[in-house]
Amino acid sequence: MTADLTGLVAAVHRDLDTDLAMSQLRRLTGWDRYQGSAGLSAAAGYVAEQAERAGLTGVEIMTFPADGRTSWWTFTAPTSWTPRSARLSPADPAGPPLVDYPGQPYTLAANSAATAPVEAPLTLAGRAHWPPGSVILLDPGVLPDPELFARMRRDRARGFCVCTHPDRPDQAGRLELAPGSGLFAFSVPARTHAALSRARRVLVHVELDPAPHPMPVVTARTPTGDGDAELLLGAHLCHPAPSANDNGSGVVAALAAGRVLARRRLRRPVRLLWAPEFTGTAAYLHHTGRRPIAAVNLDMVGEDQRLCGGPLIVERSPEHLPHFLNALVDACVRALPPQARSYSGAVGCDTWAWRSTPFVGASDHAILADRAIGVPAVQLGHWPDRFNHSGADTLDKVDPAEIRRAAAIAAAALAAAAGADTACAHHLAAIVTRWTAHRMTACLPPHPAGADPADRLSRRWQFGRDALPTLTALGADATVLAAHAELLAGLHTTLAASVEQHPGPPRGPRGPALSRTWPGPFNLRAFMAAVPADDRDWLQREAAADRGGFYARAMALAQGIDAACDAATVRRNAAADSELDIDPAFARRYLTAMVRGGWAREDETA
Repeated sequence: MTADLTGLVAAVHRDLDTDLAMSQLRRLTGWDRYQGSAGLSAAAGYVAEQAERAGLTGVEIMTFPADGRTSWWTFTAPTSWTPRSARLSPADPAGPPLVDYPGQPYTLAANSAATAPVEAPLTLAGRAHWPPGSVILLDPGVLPDPELFARMRRDRARGFCVCTHPDRPDQAGRLELAPGSGLFAFSVPARTHAALSRARRVLVHVELDPAPHPMPVVTARTPTGDGDAELLLGAHLCHPAPSANDNGSGVVAALAAGRVLARRRLRRPVRLLWAPEFTGTAAYLHHTGRRPIAAVNLDMVGEDQRLCGGPLIVERSPEHLPHFLNALVDACVRALPPQARSYSGAVGCDTWAWRSTPFVGASDHAILADRAIGVPAVQLGHWPDRFNHSGADTLDKVDPAEIRRAAAIAAAALAAAAGADTACAHHLAAIVTRWTAHRMTACLPPHPAGADPADRLSRRWQFGRDALPTLTALGADATVLAAHAELLAGLHTTLAASVEQHPGPPRGPRGPALSRTWPGPFNLRAFMAAVPADDRDWLQREAAADRGGFYARAMALAQGIDAACDAATVRRNAAADSELDIDPAFARRYLTAMVRGGWAREDETA
């Protein structure tokens, strides 16, 4: 590769075959891709076949147990579950099915129990008495809590119906049951819920495939590139049909990027990974012991921005992993060929939007970027998306041009890193310096909400300073890197004089340092299951009140535990890195729960 990153991005963008990608996506949306299911096995076979046709080598379908018991660190294998059909009809009087799965996607809750055709009373959840064998109808927008599940077991309910999106008349949203619950459940649109509220008895039939299926993970690599120092391109393969954007779009974008990368002469190999989200990636890393040098994750990359409502999101690798990848991906986005020019022709103009955001970790890149694995990982995706995790995530919501952009960004960034020589490494050093300088100057007053401005400035400077040496592996000269580091140090000194005129709140005495005690990458679901009941109830209330904000704060606090910082410093660093306000009381309660649950330890000194 030469130092012309703009030319590289343009060439990759031009070479991508989005007609093929859309044809592949059409096939994928026909399979229910539950994590241990016949549909996922079929999808894995198809992806492996397409990877070979793309010119990738070493294509392999690895299989792992889907027994609900095997674990990789704190990630437990899914339980094999393949639905065939499900119907829910009024019985008084008999009428056409209100729910007819799979014709109405997402209406059958994952892990529902099978039942032969049966007639059952339909009972409102709020009633004092439930006849045995009832199907329970919850109020719109209400999801069952542990107390309600306990009552269902006690009163021998067969199953229940919920409306997850009361404001969406025709959308059924995702619903999951714990494996082995013995219940079935239906997620119904608002119109269906209204019709059910007029019924007294219902006819139900849920048919499952009794055959067990393993959890497949598909992997391949580029035909060129020497050594074991791989880069990684990943996209999770699971989710119910159709799930066109989440994450069929990521799967086919990775295939398109792989086809382009397979035709390039690379110095370092690029590995591609299609795995069930979280669990499959954990199993792969645990089993193989492979640690790529950097990774890009593609999750929800095909959204038509006007229909789905969100821009392209470039989610940065976390601040505890300084690396050139963040700046490189950012530069590749900026180098995309513009769709049009300004009136004079001087400036490129686009009708699509993108944003660079702090690390959250709501997909597979969280496992890679965890301190236990230590792989810098950037994610491309979209948010918000008004059709996410619903039966309305269909092909008509996908924009081929958006898939092309995401695939071009990923392929160009990985081609630059995998093909870099000394000249390219020096060009990347300039990109890292410019990117870091931009982030540092953003700390000047007026300050956005969130962290202490001095903390944020210092951490951004340190990230850029420590990212420069990662270019040594690409052939960068130490003298050149030192000159860039000196520029950043001078800028930090200048900016600090202004930022420090606006100090944050006073700091108290330092407390005990916090150390991680859980094995492997952080798993929020497993952590919440491990804490004492009062902490679990509090965590569940916080999650219900603000799902995204809670998740981001929880991940940032967990990733901030490094055996050197006390609880107050962990909170300040987490606020700086997430760019969120993190209430001290919330942080104390959360970190105390980690200690009480055995996931963290307080050492004597900080």
